Amino acid sequence: MSIGHNILTHKLQALLDNRRHQGRLLYHPLPTTLMGTVDFGSNDTLGLSSSGLLSAAFLRELERHPTFTVGSTSSRAVEGGRQYLLDLEDDLAKFHGAATGLFVHSGYSANVAIWSTLPQPGDFVVYDELVHASIHDGLRQCRATSRAFRHNDCAALKRQLEEIRDQDEGVAHGRQVVFIAIESFYSMDGDMAPLHSIITAAREALPAGNYLCVIDEAHSNGLVGPNGSGYVCHYGLEEEFPIRLHTCGKALASMGAIILCSKTVKEALINYARNIVFSTAPSYLSAAGVRAGYELVASVEGEKQLRQVLQQKVRYFYHRLTNDPTWQRARRKDILSLPTETTWSSRPLQSPVIALITRVDRANALAEHLQQHQYWVNAIHFPAVPRGQDRVRLMIHASNSLAEIETVVALIMEWTTRQLETNIMRAEL
Repeated sequence: MSIGHNILTHKLQALLDNRRHQGRLLYHPLPTTLMGTVDFGSNDTLGLSSSGLLSAAFLRELERHPTFTVGSTSSRAVEGGRQYLLDLEDDLAKFHGAATGLFVHSGYSANVAIWSTLPQPGDFVVYDELVHASIHDGLRQCRATSRAFRHNDCAALKRQLEEIRDQDEGVAHGRQVVFIAIESFYSMDGDMAPLHSIITAAREALPAGNYLCVIDEAHSNGLVGPNGSGYVCHYGLEEEFPIRLHTCGKALASMGAIILCSKTVKEALINYARNIVFSTAPSYLSAAGVRAGYELVASVEGEKQLRQVLQQKVRYFYHRLTNDPTWQRARRKDILSLPTETTWSSRPLQSPVIALITRVDRANALAEHLQQHQYWVNAIHFPAVPRGQDRVRLMIHASNSLAEIETVVALIMEWTTRQLETNIMRAEL
């Protein structure tokens, strides 16, 4: 190996060792490690993948197109996209109540394309402080000015918009656009964006109407709305969110993402989004898996046996956890906290994301306790979440039995009891 390679290896190993020392090193478990575990960790919230439903639907889709070509062979700019892909984009746009759509490889790629391309010089982007890392990465390449507002705080959003309006003549006179970037279901806290209040804040702060709301529906696609069409469609607010992103790698258990937008926006992305222009187009196999997933979530089974059941299971988890006497003690002693504790019982929809915020450096211990009992969960650390807010994230699935939910809650309370006892012993010393 070259000396340069040896120097690089030394530097990278030092970074990894430091992250390992901090307890933040990301491990990639082997498939055998997860075999036989109870799934409270994956994004397969409707169980389309684990049940085999998607595999069967995917094979049926292949049989309907026996002459398919495996590879897409070139970028969208060169080939324009094969007819199957174009048909999928049109069908998904209709499904979600949009003018058209652009299918890309992932939600990450979609957000980078949107935020690096669409806001123009002189525009502004105001984003919720807890939006996904892919939005931040897109904004790093953005030519507009960006500002964050406090998570789900519509008063803070309105103040930011008013400040921009008062300080920028182009915004005040309606010549420049202010983009508002939010998520539907937030992936690390499990709460939801207050869509109506966000729209009201934008209208009041920018009476010229020169705002544009963009929403990432990664964790709500397939789970809520008519036939699983999403959070915006649930409330009939399609016109208020002219650009929407729906990913296909979570509830739909496939891969890729559809950017719902106007024909002009789609053409601009195909021409100017560098990660789309210089990337091979999605293949037939990717598109076929997505179509199969959409057929399942839009079916009667998708509604009555999957979405409704998932909502019931999430509520059952919350009920068991928050009514346990140990939970109340743990919350008072700051052993564990739940961002959604005061809101879950009153909200009409439930997110499958459960965030158990621990004391600093204790998330790994709780996750390991559950994993030792064959329950798959994930410990989350900075930079995925703010410093000092380590947590264990659980994903509730429609396929989780009531007994599995009762057991995972019991295991969480078992670990919590030990933490409380340790605190008492320390206090007595």
